Amino acid sequence: MVHDGAITEEDRRAVETHWAGGGLAVVADADAKEDLVQPAWTGGGSIARTVGRLFASSGVGGGPGACTATVVGVRTVITAGHCVRTSTDRSPARAAAWDRNLYFVPGYQGGSGPHGGFTVRRVRMAEEWQSDGRDVAMLEMNPGADGRNISEVVGAQPISFTAALGASGHFFGYPYTDRVLHCSGVTTWAAGGALVRIPCRMGAGSSGGPYLSGDSAAGRVVAVNISGDANTSYGTALGAFAEGLYQQSEHG
Repeated sequence: MVHDGAITEEDRRAVETHWAGGGLAVVADADAKEDLVQPAWTGGGSIARTVGRLFASSGVGGGPGACTATVVGVRTVITAGHCVRTSTDRSPARAAAWDRNLYFVPGYQGGSGPHGGFTVRRVRMAEEWQSDGRDVAMLEMNPGADGRNISEVVGAQPISFTAALGASGHFFGYPYTDRVLHCSGVTTWAAGGALVRIPCRMGAGSSGGPYLSGDSAAGRVVAVNISGDANTSYGTALGAFAEGLYQQSEHG
């Protein structure tokens, strides 16, 4: 499924004005700045540039909200599918409302980002995105104000669609915090291989955050966070379906 976002220059300016005109501040005012659920990431590297916050106006009610997302291609950012659509009680996945004013701020910290923000041109995701293994979205980004693709500005985190688990993994997210948080642990499969679990808790706002295999700063994105409980977080494993979305976003 493909959904158009800010296609025209007028659309882009409207989204940028919405968030610069006070939308970001509304979210930032409610962010936790102390008593963080996990340690803040202080390792710098590509994580500090490529991971950021995805802001949106809810498709139901219009209120502001935020998830976590990561640059993974020349012009592609990955997040969770439910970060760009809002469902209502008992409605099927395909009937969910599309969120508006999608705006990604890589390296977000303390109310803003050092690289500015980027608008979303198109969203690619599953129609039945609530099914296990389908809660993922690829965002095709518009170039920045200077005409450069997002990866030319901040780089891109490597991505893998054939990951093997069982080793230490790393999870990054913004659970309504003013900086990106980090936790790690041994990753294992869940839901028959459709999901990846990691033994740490983040909470709301960390949806869409990347699970990395390998090095904490330069590892490959193998899943995106979608839910959690008191001790464990769960992410959509990236396989053939996600790879198809990615290729469409990069080359479609």
